Amino acid sequence: MRTTKRIVQLTAMAAGAVGMVAASTPESALGRRARRLAARLARDVRYVAASTPGIVYRLAGRRPDPTVADDVLADRIRSELGPVEKRLDLPRVHVMVEDHVAVLHGDVTDARTARLVEHAAMRVSGVRGIESHLHCGLAAGDTRPSAGASGTATSPALSALLDAARSAGADGSARAAVHAVLCAFLERLPAAEREHVHAHLPADVLALAGPPHRRGEPPPRLRTVPQFVAAVTAEGGVDPGRADAITRAVLEALRTSVPEEADDIAAVLPADLRELWASSALAS
Repeated sequence: MRTTKRIVQLTAMAAGAVGMVAASTPESALGRRARRLAARLARDVRYVAASTPGIVYRLAGRRPDPTVADDVLADRIRSELGPVEKRLDLPRVHVMVEDHVAVLHGDVTDARTARLVEHAAMRVSGVRGIESHLHCGLAAGDTRPSAGASGTATSPALSALLDAARSAGADGSARAAVHAVLCAFLERLPAAEREHVHAHLPADVLALAGPPHRRGEPPPRLRTVPQFVAAVTAEGGVDPGRADAITRAVLEALRTSVPEEADDIAAVLPADLRELWASSALAS
C-alpha cells in the first residue's frame, strides 16, 4: 500500500511539472499540444488515484464485511448490478434483501440474461441466497414487456386480471402488477397445488406467473398480509399506496379464473393469507 501511494504521488508530481511547463509555453501549436497533454495526464492521474484503493483492496484478496444490515447489502447488490444492466441494456432490476437473501424483480430479455443478473447478485459479499422473479420477455427497444405488441390475442383470463389491476389503480403498470401478485401468491402454494392451478391457466397468464429461480438459501416465508403486499410492492411497478387494493383485485380475478381450485388453495395457505384469499371471494 505504501509503495502504491508513493507511485501515485510521483505520478501527480510529474503531471504537475508537465502542467507548469505547459502553462509557461508561449501560445503556439506546440504550446497547445503541451497543454492538451497536461490536461490528459492530470485526468489520468485523478482516475488512478481514485481507482488505486479498490484495485489494491481486490489484489489483496479482501472482501467487504458480509455481516452488514440488509439495507446496506441491497445497496451493494444494486451497485454490482449497475454495470450489468448498462452492458445488457436492461431496465433497472428491483432489489429487496430479507435475512441476507436477495429478492430480484424486473424484466429481462431471456433466461441467459436472467442467469447473468442472478450470478452477479450472488457474487456480492454477504449474499446467502437469491430468489429471482425476473420475467423473461423484454423485446429490443421495450422498457417492459407490455410496451411491445406480441401479435397474438390476449386470453379472457389475462384480460380479466389486467382489468382488475387497472380498476384498482395500476393504470399503465397493469401487467407488472399482475406479474407481481401472481408470482408472490403462487409461490406460497405447495408444488402439487401450484401445478393444479397452472393447469387451469392459459399460456399468457402462465408467462406472468413463472416461479422464481433460487440460488443458495431461500428467504423467510411470507405468512402475513403485510409481508405479502410488501413482496408485491417490491416488483417496482406497483404504487405502494395502491398495493393492497391491487393485490385483492388481482386475487379476485384469479379466483374467478380457477373456481375448481379455490377451496383447495384456501386449505393450504397460512391463516392470514387464507383470509386474504377468502376476502377476494366475498368481493366477487
